Amino acid sequence: MPSLGQYRRRLAETAGFFTPYTTTAGASSADQVVIGDLISAGALETSFLANTWIYQPSGPNAGQARRVQYNGLDPISGTVHLDRAFPQLTPIATTLEIYGRLPPVSMEGRLGLNGIVNRVLDECWTLKPIDITATRDSQKLFDISPSTGSGFAWLDAEDQIVDVYSRASTTISTPDSIDQLMATWRWLSHADAPQIEVGRALNTGDLLRIYAIVPMSWWIKPNPPGTMWSMPQTYRGLVVEDDEALIDLNGMEIVGKVYIYDELSKWGLPDDQATFRQLASRARAGANQWKRLSLERPVRRTLHWPKSLSVPSRWGYTYGADWGMVTRG
Repeated sequence: MPSLGQYRRRLAETAGFFTPYTTTAGASSADQVVIGDLISAGALETSFLANTWIYQPSGPNAGQARRVQYNGLDPISGTVHLDRAFPQLTPIATTLEIYGRLPPVSMEGRLGLNGIVNRVLDECWTLKPIDITATRDSQKLFDISPSTGSGFAWLDAEDQIVDVYSRASTTISTPDSIDQLMATWRWLSHADAPQIEVGRALNTGDLLRIYAIVPMSWWIKPNPPGTMWSMPQTYRGLVVEDDEALIDLNGMEIVGKVYIYDELSKWGLPDDQATFRQLASRARAGANQWKRLSLERPVRRTLHWPKSLSVPSRWGYTYGADWGMVTRG
């Protein structure tokens, strides 16, 4: 699947300016880089890279971006002068990426392309079974609060749950075992300590399987290569250059346009801002249509807890009548 770097470069091309380069010589100071491809016989102006950002995706300054000075290019030597120094000198053969419309990372009050990638992943989703093992006999309440160490920080609403199943401890390792539908269950918000209550108690070692709608920013394949798809416990979204997510590049571009145009509408002349606001509105309609057609839309079972309850009256033994009470589930 695509990585953070691939998503960022695709969004940069959509925004309108992206160029990769490689350093060809060591610079005399950390606020300079030397790019042989920019050496010309007076064909390039010193302002050729004005108002752009140079980003280093790897090397000693990985993840760092700097603004190019307005007249920061020396076309004779290929030296590019930056507004401030990188933490370390840039070695020869270091990959450089130059961005012109939006910075690669958030800086100067602007939302960076990496941030846009994760915002797109936040609003897109996938379907994933989440397993919780019963820790005691006759257990009906299961904690899903991050404070309990369950790691379900993303699960904060009942609407994210499609359905709930269970599996006995004796059949967990059986390849052809079948999950049993949990006929009755309900969501207990409990402020910052949500729980799921089930109608049929489970015993120690039994598995409660929750089929839930998971934001794509939580189901990722983190770097280094070879690791498995998982839910990181300490952060959400793509952080490292090689982190991978499930959305394809086309979907990232379609949904990412909303944030690109919205960010560009905050800068520049009033007429340009109005134009980008209109483009953002149109892009939102296209993004919603793409999500409806491309992402899973499972049918949730809404009737999963009794809505009515029959309560015996104190006179029931004499007259054989009960009171029917309507509860709020």
